[in-house]
Amino acid sequence: MVLISKTEMFYTRSLFLLFGVGVVMIAPRIPDIKANLQVNNGTLGTLISIGTLGALTALIFMGQIVHRFGALPVLIASATGLYSAMAMQPHIHSLGLFALDQVACGMGWAGFHITINSQGLYRQKVSGRSILSKLHGMWSLGALISAIISIGITSRISLAWHIDVGISLIWLATMYCILRLRGVLLTASDEYEEGARPSVTSIYSFLKKEWVIVIALTMGVMIETAANDWASLFTKEDIKASSSLSILSYVAFTSGMIIGRLNLYRLFLRYSERQLIQRGAFIGGSIFLLGIQIASHIAPQHPKIGLTFAVLAFLGGGLGSSAMAPGFTTIATRNSRFPASFVVSQMSLVNTGIFFLSKILISWVAQATSITTALMIPGAVLLGTGAFARLGSSQSHTRELSS
Repeated sequence: MVLISKTEMFYTRSLFLLFGVGVVMIAPRIPDIKANLQVNNGTLGTLISIGTLGALTALIFMGQIVHRFGALPVLIASATGLYSAMAMQPHIHSLGLFALDQVACGMGWAGFHITINSQGLYRQKVSGRSILSKLHGMWSLGALISAIISIGITSRISLAWHIDVGISLIWLATMYCILRLRGVLLTASDEYEEGARPSVTSIYSFLKKEWVIVIALTMGVMIETAANDWASLFTKEDIKASSSLSILSYVAFTSGMIIGRLNLYRLFLRYSERQLIQRGAFIGGSIFLLGIQIASHIAPQHPKIGLTFAVLAFLGGGLGSSAMAPGFTTIATRNSRFPASFVVSQMSLVNTGIFFLSKILISWVAQATSITTALMIPGAVLLGTGAFARLGSSQSHTRELSS
């Protein structure tokens, strides 16, 4: 077993936290992006969905690139591409240019996402310590920090100043953390010990064997994607909250994710993976579905009570879904003969393709009916994820899994 130093964990956690702050910076200000582009909900959702095409393009070959060149150059290139594209968004008013920018964002996101998760899974494997759930918790904490900052500055600072300054600082801090970690980052040869080099045949073999868990992961995290795209717009348009208060629903969802993920290791001491997935899906899905409906019906007469139920709905959804991404990813890598970066990239490839279709569906349901109705889709999907709980271990952990 390899000992992970406190310095390494600090910069690894910082990398995940910065990633959360950066990629979520736009999410609370989606209403401002919509105003810039002067589009309806259906068109906006479709434009945002186009970003998945860039992610799909990158995911097809990203696992192989990490294997060939190692994590260092991929992290630097993908972070630079992602944050450069994000910095352009406040300045774009053309639908065509915005669509191209979304594709670039998707490619940068996919490269960075695959690489840092592969790094986390690799260090988890060689150290024998479960660190992935806390790393995902740091990502959620970063997202929460970004949302809270937005609450304080939305009415005071323009979208362009917010994103330009914020993204520049995040990029600089990210580069610093990457360089501090360069001595322990995944190299081109670190994961070939299992003899499973990626190829077209191995991709088909992986998907043929692991398609059930890929679908389970996709269902479990769909609500997270929907909250990122629609939480603020739902609270502003359906609940009629002010621009600053509309961010509270996203803050609540992210807070639920943080509470859940940072405490997963304690829950694993008492409950098995099966129990956590099953209960998280049922409780989170139920609270989300009921809370959204109650909020939208009460808000016209009692806006403060409606906002309260909206916040509770998203908080419950965040708590319930917090175990899904780290849980199903850990299960998949534990059961597969393929190296971690390959498993993560292929799982992401499939669920990103499904997200592309689901995002468009949710967008046009929102346009044809309401955002409230559209959000019933990810809520119901989370509820159904409990059917896949059997994929997890039926035994609770007998030792502390935290770092």
